Amino acid sequence: MKKCLIVCSMILGIVLLPTSLRTPSTDGLVSAQQSLVQADITTRGTIVHPVSNPDTGVSLELKIPFNTGSRWGSGDENLPGIWWNTNKGEKYFAIEDGRFISNDPADTWFIYGWFGSLSAIKEAYNIKYPQWQDRHNGIDFAGRAGIEITSASNGVVTFAGNKIGNTVIVKTEDYQITYGHLQDISVKVGQLIKAGDLIGHLSNSGTTNPHLHFQVDYISGKTKVAINPVPLINTDWNKAVVPEALSNSFYAGPTDPALQPNFSW
Repeated sequence: MKKCLIVCSMILGIVLLPTSLRTPSTDGLVSAQQSLVQADITTRGTIVHPVSNPDTGVSLELKIPFNTGSRWGSGDENLPGIWWNTNKGEKYFAIEDGRFISNDPADTWFIYGWFGSLSAIKEAYNIKYPQWQDRHNGIDFAGRAGIEITSASNGVVTFAGNKIGNTVIVKTEDYQITYGHLQDISVKVGQLIKAGDLIGHLSNSGTTNPHLHFQVDYISGKTKVAINPVPLINTDWNKAVVPEALSNSFYAGPTDPALQPNFSW
């Protein structure tokens, strides 16, 4: 049997490392928290649910915040990591120093944290989100550090600085879009930008694992609503790499990521 090790480091944000890692050339199962290991293992073999395109009633159309498609091949099996089924077949996700890593320069990004009531939030090892009633208020795109992050919309930059790591906030219509954990910031407050303009580069500022936290909010006075970005982004989500991780499944509500409901906070 493949050996599994518990990841002990806590990561700020929903992008959590798998609770179990495979290490090569060993056998047996070593676990101080067997239930957590089993929780991830039992997600293998389940169905990766396709993403629909519902009518949300929100008059906002967004672009994917990258200038490249989703790609993540199987990693180096000589490194610790975990096998996951994905909608692109089974892949080995290599992990080093608390980060997903890839030695293939063609790899770009994958989904590692949908919006909504994610199963990972209910696990004991995960930080909680009481402000959002234990729901994730955005999408987390894990990926290769340094790839370009581009604006999902036209708008004006209202914040560029440190919030969730290096962060940019863009106001578009009645909504604000947050880009978090950037490597650098390529825009300035007050700057008018168009969809596709460079925002910065993917990294792990303010967290451990390199990823983009992408968040859409409707804010008017004291009214704050976290908006599910999935149905608003004009892309074929079924072409994105989506591992069967607890961060991509739901403890409540629809299994289709596009149907997870918006919520006030």
